[in-house]
Amino acid sequence: MNTEKRVLFGVDDSEFSRQAITTVGSLLQGNENYKISVFYGAPDPNIPFLSKTLRLGPRDVEELERICNLEEWKVLEQIRESLAAVGFGADRVETICEAKCNDPADHMIKLAAVEGFETLALGRRGPARAERKLMGSVAYKLAHLADERAFWMIDPRVSSRDVLVALVGASIGRRVMEHAVRHFAHLTDSRFTFFHVIPPLPPQYWDDARILDAEEREERKNTIDQWMSGYVQRVEAVANEGRERLVEAGIPENNILVKVQVQDRGIARDIITEFERGYYGILVMGRKGFKKISQFRLGSKATKLLHAVHALAICLVN
Repeated sequence: MNTEKRVLFGVDDSEFSRQAITTVGSLLQGNENYKISVFYGAPDPNIPFLSKTLRLGPRDVEELERICNLEEWKVLEQIRESLAAVGFGADRVETICEAKCNDPADHMIKLAAVEGFETLALGRRGPARAERKLMGSVAYKLAHLADERAFWMIDPRVSSRDVLVALVGASIGRRVMEHAVRHFAHLTDSRFTFFHVIPPLPPQYWDDARILDAEEREERKNTIDQWMSGYVQRVEAVANEGRERLVEAGIPENNILVKVQVQDRGIARDIITEFERGYYGILVMGRKGFKKISQFRLGSKATKLLHAVHALAICLVN
């Protein structure tokens, strides 16, 4: 719990982006081990084109370049001030400006690989969002391509610090739990819920294409009960481990819940229902439940949730 944690947060020059990073700063400011690296991929002003079009002289071009540079760093300075206003000190903030950046998502992924950032973060949408009303193009690209890092997509309208930990998929369940504990256990006034939706029975437990006699029905029932019991026990073991670690970190035990339910409307829809019904503000889940499906970098459940839920910080664990 004492190791340094670093988040690479991508911003633009919009008010929405400033609000998003301020939201993250307010969530993390209580953990002194956190540092935020602010990345601004400044768009290319295409000065040669402007100078030719406006018939600018050499001194005018120099002045235009100076103004553009000032504007780029002004964006980062405003963000520093916004973070300081919510208690996230300047000594914990690093600023990175990439001039003439035509692909911020690509730059962030490469920078994360070089500098060892474990978490990438971004506001839910950017200034140009005609094609994607729900998610900006950079956020969309990072969600799908940053599959070796955790990815946080932030909607600045977060009104709750309560955490819903969706344990979807056996192989990734423990990593999701560990991410929630590692990054949010300092929120000692928050409510944490470990939530799992039991999927439908696997095909091997379906009824045969014939009528079973009484003995066969009883045998099948016992087999299904054993599978269900074992499944629930594995999930509860992960959740209970998370409970113990949160209690050790200072979360009151009565603020921690474990919920396991049979699928109702579908796993993604059931998570959405729980999220809305419980008034959570942070959702932690896996990118995908089955790592063997390697051709899909983002699972169907994560995709649905990214587009369907609002007013939250959603954390996708790799």
